[in-house]
Amino acid sequence: MKKKESPKEFSRSYIKNIFRIIFISGIIISFAVIATAFLGYINIKNSLIAKAKSQDIVFMVKSMASKIDGRISRAVETSYIFARDPLNVEWVNGEEKDQKVGKLVLSNLGSIATSYDYNYFFIAGVKTKNYYFRQSLNKNDKNFIVLSENNPEDRWFFETLKSKKQMSFNVNYDRVMDDTFLFVNTIMGSVESPVGITGVALSLNNITKEFKEFKVGKKSNLWMVNEKGVIKLSDKREDVGKKVEEFLPKDVVKQIQNRPINVKVAQYYDSNNEIMDYAYCKLNSTDWTLFYEIPRKESISLIDSLRINTIITVILVLLFFMLLYYFISKKIANPYKQAMLINEELENKVNVRTQELKESNEKVKDSIEYAKRLQESILPLDKEMKRVFKDSFVIWKPRDIVGGDFFWLREIDDMIILAVGDCTGHGVPGALMTMTVNAILHNIVTTINSDDPSIILKELHADLKETLNKSSNPQSVDDGLDIALFCIDKKSNVTYCGANLDLYIKRDKEVKIVKPQTRGVGYDYIELNQSLCSEVISAEEGDILIVSTDGFIHQNGGSKNYPFGKKRLYNMIQKCEAQDLDSMKIEFETTFKNYMGSKEQRDDITVFAFKVK
Repeated sequence: MKKKESPKEFSRSYIKNIFRIIFISGIIISFAVIATAFLGYINIKNSLIAKAKSQDIVFMVKSMASKIDGRISRAVETSYIFARDPLNVEWVNGEEKDQKVGKLVLSNLGSIATSYDYNYFFIAGVKTKNYYFRQSLNKNDKNFIVLSENNPEDRWFFETLKSKKQMSFNVNYDRVMDDTFLFVNTIMGSVESPVGITGVALSLNNITKEFKEFKVGKKSNLWMVNEKGVIKLSDKREDVGKKVEEFLPKDVVKQIQNRPINVKVAQYYDSNNEIMDYAYCKLNSTDWTLFYEIPRKESISLIDSLRINTIITVILVLLFFMLLYYFISKKIANPYKQAMLINEELENKVNVRTQELKESNEKVKDSIEYAKRLQESILPLDKEMKRVFKDSFVIWKPRDIVGGDFFWLREIDDMIILAVGDCTGHGVPGALMTMTVNAILHNIVTTINSDDPSIILKELHADLKETLNKSSNPQSVDDGLDIALFCIDKKSNVTYCGANLDLYIKRDKEVKIVKPQTRGVGYDYIELNQSLCSEVISAEEGDILIVSTDGFIHQNGGSKNYPFGKKRLYNMIQKCEAQDLDSMKIEFETTFKNYMGSKEQRDDITVFAFKVK
């Protein structure tokens, strides 16, 4: 028969077992902490490298290219204004003999140059070879020189005339201004029979300063390279005029010569066997290529500090556990007392946690209410719709406080662009999608300036996929939207294109349904048909155009708890006898509310109806 342990022996055995468990658990937790830290370090390192190559470098090249294109495009526009001015052409063609007209010409050019923030402009006549210049509106008595074929600094003038090109660029040192400029040269008159050359100049000193401020890394390079592989602009003045072959491998030089429109990213190993990441693209305003390279170790220099911080964190965590176990081993000698203390502590934690959850819920609710105000701020105001439509109404009911349905209105010149959309999801995720789509739509209509809804839908499809990184990120969610898009011109002509949303046109007792041409926009699995085209709606006086998202027809209700359905919606529109849209809205809401009864709303609901002026 086994001898029964005394309370003292039981206590010692209990404590011994506890210490054994603590020791083993300490080893396991230490191993888990070290393994987690190591794997976290490796994952973050790989993520930083991927981000630097796919986002950071691309963003920098795109941003700088956009900046340079903007400045050069503005310079090209200004140069064209100079070259097409009849007064300028007449004065130069008359060999600049009329001094009064000459003063007026130079004054006008100076005013235009100043308004566009250029510090230099010029105009030169073919007959006289006189080169007139002025630094902004600086009034000098002698403001021209005579160009000569024997002077190498004047060779650009004669080469531009021989090129038979309306516009050309050249980088040259100007002896008058004692500075190096990017000149935009535009022929006055026809290229076959030119009367002169005029244009403006961009100071390379200013662009070089922007290069220095924009690039990252001490050993990185940022260049503008012409079609012959010559560096025309660099943050390092000593590199200007050299060929890229002096710095880069032949295969990299060959890639640059392809001059892609979109940004390309790649890497190569330099002479020190270091990885160099580079990105390049062709500038829209010229045939030059923008090239940027940076050593890998500089682009992810954060890795060094991350490694040190990881080691420090592991040491601190292990020290914490050691102190914790030491404290436990000292306090565990009295199991009963420890259990009481733990129980009391748990009760306190429960009370604190309950209060924290209450406060957290209030904060979340406040945040969502604020998100609702933000989402409502992007929706058109009633006064805007009253101004652009003869009559209209909208039913907008998110299932939650915020939702994925939206309606959008913009006036671009004499064109009214209306969109009604249903984004993937509802609640906060759906609301975030509506904000994203709103921003992309605004950018598209202000950039491409098109009155064709199908073109806008194609652009929206491409931009949304790019924004959500669906092509480059395999872990991205496949979100998109259903949308109906209208373009209405000043003559009340309506052009329409839809994606998975029906358009109902009510004319007296008749209702016509215009079916959408595609299943949705922005989804990765959908490829928009290139033949996607808009449809011109022949709207007559009194016609009512109605678009509804699927939340209306999918709502359950009635005696059999069936969805409302398209057929019931069609009959409701057909039987509606209200002439003004405010009454029609009340009739729609009443019918829907009666059908839904006590059932909960399943999805976001939007119904938009309007009459064209």
